[in-house]
Amino acid sequence: MQNKLQDIFRLEAVKYLTPVSLKALLNQYDTAEECKHLSDEELIKAGISKAGRRNLREISFDDTVYQQQLEAAEKLGNIKVVTFYDDEYPANLRNIFDPPLYLFFQGEISPKDDLSIAIVGSRTLSRTGIQTIKKVSRELAAAGFVIISGLAMGADTVAHLGAIEAKARTVAILGSGIDKEVNVCSRGTRRKIIETGGAVLSPFKIGYEGTKYSFPARNRVISGMSLGVIIGEAKMKSGSLITASFGLDQGREVFALPNLIYKEKFEGSNNLIKTGSAKLIMGTKDVIDEMPEYVQNLLSSTARKVEDNVVEFNDKLEEKVYKTLLKNKMNIDELSEKLSIDTGTLMSKLLMLELNGLILREPNNFFCINK
Repeated sequence: MQNKLQDIFRLEAVKYLTPVSLKALLNQYDTAEECKHLSDEELIKAGISKAGRRNLREISFDDTVYQQQLEAAEKLGNIKVVTFYDDEYPANLRNIFDPPLYLFFQGEISPKDDLSIAIVGSRTLSRTGIQTIKKVSRELAAAGFVIISGLAMGADTVAHLGAIEAKARTVAILGSGIDKEVNVCSRGTRRKIIETGGAVLSPFKIGYEGTKYSFPARNRVISGMSLGVIIGEAKMKSGSLITASFGLDQGREVFALPNLIYKEKFEGSNNLIKTGSAKLIMGTKDVIDEMPEYVQNLLSSTARKVEDNVVEFNDKLEEKVYKTLLKNKMNIDELSEKLSIDTGTLMSKLLMLELNGLILREPNNFFCINK
């Protein structure tokens, strides 16, 4: 595997050599060095342009990036990498057009990921959205699906937490290097994903900072790993609609949860239903009924009843905030003063409690227990 990764990194350094052409070369030839000495006819057959052929022949391969990535993975201690040429590479993702050539990951890649459903949506969910998406995720996880999402705030985090509550596998795809935190609140969710047997994956090199261009690539992997994509609340021109578009291009089932009309924050998901791009769903059965028979048979053998369980707190501070609100509802300034916590830290704790369905946010930044 490492030798193949080395050849991938070598060929990635060749200007004007596209990922598709790179894959075509390594599908047929063993090493980057061998590719360097191919005839024009063989390189043209692989789809390599004139400039790409010239640069391939002129380049002096440098393994600095390869060594740096291996050293970074070793230093982090819990990071592995799988390439497109390894048996462990996710089967659904392998079969899309131009899949990523490698995935760095924390946790384990599993054959169970063949039965995956993606759930994505707004980063700023309504109260109803939090409840609905978590319920759908929890029930789909209990039915045997692996839940795929992007570890962002809002719908992504709620989807992961729903699967975690079901004590089921969930996989997060990052739009940055595997060593990067998505946001200040993601650390606890990420830890829970790994502890419950899930995984965090990245199609980018270690150290890569996410940009606005990397997140569509992340969304493409989310849909590519899945049998279907569920869109929760979404505005028009949102990242969730990009994921839906990728799903349609990849031949995936696309679903949407219906929401209130005449509200801008729901226009994107509602429009998917209106135009027939997504199937309206009102529960887990609506998703399962659209799956092929072999998938339904596999699900029936893995489905299980999920018992109600108490959501664990991410840390002592989060628990302290919750227990304070048990006595009386408060606004954020009162909480900050009473607990001697800065408002930035406090907001992150309140947000996680809200996403877990433990507290509710009321007007004027008042918070109370969700009874």
